[in-house]
Amino acid sequence: MLCTKRLFLFIFFTMVISLLSLSPYGAEHQVTKLKNVKDISPVSAADQTPSYPSMPEPGKRVPIGDDSYFIYSFNKKPRLGTLIMKVQIYTAEGKKCTSLVIKADSGMPSMRGAHETGDRSFALSEKGDYLLPIDIMMPGDWEIRLTIIKDGKAIFRGRYNFDV
Repeated sequence: MLCTKRLFLFIFFTMVISLLSLSPYGAEHQVTKLKNVKDISPVSAADQTPSYPSMPEPGKRVPIGDDSYFIYSFNKKPRLGTLIMKVQIYTAEGKKCTSLVIKADSGMPSMRGAHETGDRSFALSEKGDYLLPIDIMMPGDWEIRLTIIKDGKAIFRGRYNFDV
């Protein structure tokens, strides 16, 4: 009975692998398809990766264009555990602005890809503050990359680097 199960599993997985390797087109069609592609201009990695200039220390005003600014802070000094980043956006007249979208990505620059969170959206509190929990899971150098979006377009990008 055990041999029958093994034989069945072997045949089943062999069939699945065979089906997955089949292509609806032969290799010749793929080459022809590539030869017929026109007007492809190479895109460099620099064109695809946005720049994140360094931001001033927490608690300082950071301009967003000519008509607004934001101030960011943390609930505690960055250390292991969960850190809450708070961003407050103000108009040029000093009134709080809550109509923008803020996203952040955090990670360790020395270990790119190992601890990256990917873009995560800030939540808007009842007080009009943008809040985001950030998990610091090991000692070392950390970076938070902030993006502020208005009408679907990034209007600000910046980064804050710190050591834990």
